[in-house]
Amino acid sequence: MSFLLLLLFSLMTGCEASSKESKVKGCTDGWVEFTCECPKPNEHVYLVIPKKTTIKSTKKDVWENKGRVSLYHDTKEKNLRMAIKQLEQKDIGTYTCKFKNNEIKKLELDVDKDCQKQFNQTAYRTAKTTITCDHTGNEYKFFCKEKGSICEDILSTKSSLKSKGTFTLTETNSSFSMSISKVSSRDAGVYWCGVETHEGSYRAALRKIQLEVEATITRFTKSPTVGQNLTYWCEYPNGALINKFICKGEDPSICQPLVSTAQHNNNTGRFSMKEDKEKRNITITVRNVTTDDTGTYWCGAKSTDKTGSNPFFHKLVMTVGGSQVVITVIVCVVVLLLLLLLFVLIVILFYRRRSHSKTTGKEAVSQNMKQDYVYEEIQQPVQTPDSGNEMNTIYANANFPTNPSASLHYSTVNFQSSSDRVGGEAVILKPSSAACEYSAVKQSETYSTVNQPSSSSEDPLYATVNKPQQHRAKISPVRNL
Repeated sequence: MSFLLLLLFSLMTGCEASSKESKVKGCTDGWVEFTCECPKPNEHVYLVIPKKTTIKSTKKDVWENKGRVSLYHDTKEKNLRMAIKQLEQKDIGTYTCKFKNNEIKKLELDVDKDCQKQFNQTAYRTAKTTITCDHTGNEYKFFCKEKGSICEDILSTKSSLKSKGTFTLTETNSSFSMSISKVSSRDAGVYWCGVETHEGSYRAALRKIQLEVEATITRFTKSPTVGQNLTYWCEYPNGALINKFICKGEDPSICQPLVSTAQHNNNTGRFSMKEDKEKRNITITVRNVTTDDTGTYWCGAKSTDKTGSNPFFHKLVMTVGGSQVVITVIVCVVVLLLLLLLFVLIVILFYRRRSHSKTTGKEAVSQNMKQDYVYEEIQQPVQTPDSGNEMNTIYANANFPTNPSASLHYSTVNFQSSSDRVGGEAVILKPSSAACEYSAVKQSETYSTVNQPSSSSEDPLYATVNKPQQHRAKISPVRNL
């Protein structure tokens, strides 16, 4: 893929003509960019490249492509921007910027063929990956990503901002790197790492990184307890894979192996490894695990290609729980079960009480209805002998005293309950002594005769009949026999 390399030339009003020379060092297949100043930005600018070839800027505020060389006359910023892409050894030489007959700036370009070669890196979705460039020097370091014909800046050490979104820039004495967390498919593409002078006169790309994102990788989890031994296995694909290993870390691109098949003794320390070449898998055992073993582990193989990253084929997420944690979990589960049982008992008692209340209420209503309808008081005066001696439905066998008194006597008569007989009790009031007297007369026969005094001067007799709910008693006047 061709890439447009940008070299910045500033055209500043009032600048003096000079033959100031700068030195730029690029890399084979890389790119460089530098700045050229001009006193009159509205005039055309010429670039003289090695072998006396001259390129003239004929357009403004737009790119002009001349093979591997491109020009951009920026009237707003008053500069000329130049780019050379896919550097070759024949590009070595002196480049001169001219305004009419005045030489504005000279650039001495050198191309290093021993620079870092293009690197192909594989990242895994949702994981972390790190792009690294080896370089020493005082220049600013930067990372950019190809986007069309330009390389869009991401992060640079000339800025105090060391992170941007999921990107983080880190610098050491011998290298600088950019890590990408939570990798997604949109992170795939071509990246460049490079350096830039402090005065901004030029910058050069040092290394091209082709980043590919693998969507899936075999992933599993384990949750051992402190002190246990953990064993798991990883299956590796077909191919000339050598030196299988496991490493620990969120970023497989920089994690260091814990144990590998290249070691003569694979049972060193608490980690051990055993390979089965016929089944194409390796078995890993971790003895006496501790809470420090919690983390992410990767099964991979050492790559024989120096221009590519190591391949990985398994990801393990281990979470080690302490014994106290296990006890706490057990206690919590027991407490929850007890609370659930208590809740169930409360619900059962509540529904039983509610059911009992409903039953009691129904019985009370039934009893009240029975009391309301069972008893009926009928007042019927006793007729004279002239009225006849016939009775309807009910006859009583009772003898009453002939001597009336100032008080009343009460008699209770119980009748058998049947469909054609009155079932209940009758109370007959009659003058008597001061005290109330009660007598119960039970009827065993279907009919009985009531004898009462024939005197018509006695007070009327009253009868109270107690009958079932189903039948209503019919009381006929009691006549004198």
